[in-house]
Amino acid sequence: MEISFTPEIRRAGLAGAGARLLGVAAVLVSLLLLLAAGPPAAADTTQVRALLHQGQDLLRAGQNDAARPLLLQARTLAQKVHFEAGEIEALRVLGKAELVHGSFAEARAFLTQGVALARRTPGQPGLADVLLALGQVANEQDDYPGALRACEEALRLYHDQGKLRDEARTRNGLGIIYSSRGDFPRALAMLLPALHQTQQLRDSALQANCLTNLGGVYFRNNDARKALYYFGQALPLVRRQPDQGALADCLTNLAVAHQQLGEFRQAEPFYQQAIAVSERAGEQAQLGVVLSDYAQLLTDLKRLPAAQTTLERARALLEKSGDVGTLAATLVALGHLHQQLGHGAEAETQAHRALALATPIKDWSVQESAGGLLASLRKRRGDYKEALRYTELAQAAHDTLFTQSKAEEMGRLQGDYQLSQERERAQALARTGERQQQRLQAQQRQLWGLGLGLAAAALAGLALWRLNRLLGRKNQQIERQRAELTELNATKDRLFSIIGHDLRGPLHSLHAFVELLAGPPLPPDKLAHYTQRLTHTLDHTLALLENLLHWAALQMGAAGPPRPENLDLAALANENIGLLTAAAEAAQVSLAHSLTGEEQAWADPAAVRLVLRNLLANAIKFTPAGGTVQVSARRTGAVWQLAVADTGRGLPAPTPLQELRPETLPRRAGEGGQARSTGLGLQLSRDAAARNGGQLLVASAGPGQGTTFTLKVPVAETVEVPV
Repeated sequence: MEISFTPEIRRAGLAGAGARLLGVAAVLVSLLLLLAAGPPAAADTTQVRALLHQGQDLLRAGQNDAARPLLLQARTLAQKVHFEAGEIEALRVLGKAELVHGSFAEARAFLTQGVALARRTPGQPGLADVLLALGQVANEQDDYPGALRACEEALRLYHDQGKLRDEARTRNGLGIIYSSRGDFPRALAMLLPALHQTQQLRDSALQANCLTNLGGVYFRNNDARKALYYFGQALPLVRRQPDQGALADCLTNLAVAHQQLGEFRQAEPFYQQAIAVSERAGEQAQLGVVLSDYAQLLTDLKRLPAAQTTLERARALLEKSGDVGTLAATLVALGHLHQQLGHGAEAETQAHRALALATPIKDWSVQESAGGLLASLRKRRGDYKEALRYTELAQAAHDTLFTQSKAEEMGRLQGDYQLSQERERAQALARTGERQQQRLQAQQRQLWGLGLGLAAAALAGLALWRLNRLLGRKNQQIERQRAELTELNATKDRLFSIIGHDLRGPLHSLHAFVELLAGPPLPPDKLAHYTQRLTHTLDHTLALLENLLHWAALQMGAAGPPRPENLDLAALANENIGLLTAAAEAAQVSLAHSLTGEEQAWADPAAVRLVLRNLLANAIKFTPAGGTVQVSARRTGAVWQLAVADTGRGLPAPTPLQELRPETLPRRAGEGGQARSTGLGLQLSRDAAARNGGQLLVASAGPGQGTTFTLKVPVAETVEVPV
């Protein structure tokens, strides 16, 4: 039973008629075994084992479709004869088959059933093997806590059973999981003992894998010298293996480590050996990757013509293999090389091709590099408008990479926190159980008769009931704290996203505009265009910052309690229309209201003013020139419905009057090139309305039919009729 924890799952396969004949032969063999079975009970378990054996042979040959019916048949037969060990093994192999096929959800379902069945079965047969496979699936799904829980339990079981090789494989897998999440201390804490165990076992293949993984951990931790040591230790072991792809990878690792240390002359022979091995193996994709890395070394050595030839060859191989990500990175490198050689047009062509490949697969690193290259080339040609656009594209990709990096770090920390909480809870329960056991033993030693025994049992039952209540309250408290932590974490993520992207973006645009001003004098029409664009950007940034401060105050409870009072909605409408008249005139949008002065509400003036200002600003932003924005009020019972209706672009689909959910609305750019909406204004308005006992609604007849936002506020307790 072998499970690989490498980032990619290699799918073995046999091509042509040989593979099909193998599938047919396996089915025929299984049917012959069924026909030749002896007595019912023994024959049934033998048939289950035979079906499993044939299914595994087909999986090794890459015949997943032929293997799956045999494995399902083995499971059904094992259930029929109550052969739990056979059913557990069938579920494990089915999960492994779905994992190889890339169906992670189905794989996890089979393996979860296998774990549950193994736990219920006396002796728990095969539990460690199923847990190890489940850990691999969880790791492929980026379920860090789930992968660690499964693999750590499998490690304990293998250790208790004395299965040294399985324990070493599991430690190796755990080391890779920790390393992929950037937890280098724990990765080393797993890989170093695993290496020692493989040396004891004299398992050269597993030992080479551990050494390579150790080198990878140190390389990712920016310690190329130690990485070089472990890669060098792995090389003679890998040379003994038949896998030429693993040998090419090891040689490339050595070359890259030397290159990282600046030892270019020592790196080149390893690159040349890796290229030769990849050519012999016929691995086009791997050869393309090695050539792409080698070209970077040639560039560092200032051998630019040779680097260009190597990159062109790598590009051709990667285009044939379909490795889009590596091909995009290679095209960017080729573009930079052409820029150094003074081939501006060819550099721009390669950068455009890289950008076109990277955008659909969301390769932000390539987008950042290609965008920066195109911005530099356009700026050199004097096309400052396009240079600014590509600069903004590169900066947006950089911001996304930064946000993803922080999100991954927060996910790892949250996973560590959840694991520590679970371990502390388990330890606390264990300590409680030990104390309870000690108390019961002490009470039993003090028994001297039936009466005292019954009394002691009653007291023990009362203590258990009280302990159960205490544990229940403690669990409720922990659940409340978890919910609060989840909510705070979501608020923090939203705040970081807005600050890291929507607030930094306009500042980068301002920086790019200042750079343009520092360059050659701009024509008056371009200067006017950039000035108008900068004004829109700053207005949007100021509004966003004001909303962000209000929203942060609400989230942190710093806004104070609502202070409702009698409020004249007509006066409030006049005030806000006066504040936004200039913005409306600039957008060529007319503002008006139809309130008579009799609309007296009972609400917090600051909250209603905030909501109305955001609704008016939003309506102006999404209403084209010549449109109108109308404020009206209608009383229904004890509630005023204050409505802001516009003749703008409307919502993507007809929407009847319903409660506003800002997260469901699309984030779109405003009219006239205004900045894309963050959705924070509507979120803030909804929170402010709910906090003051009101409600915010939305309705639209559909695209191009305008939108109406309605604020519900209570009617004033006493309405003063003007004389």
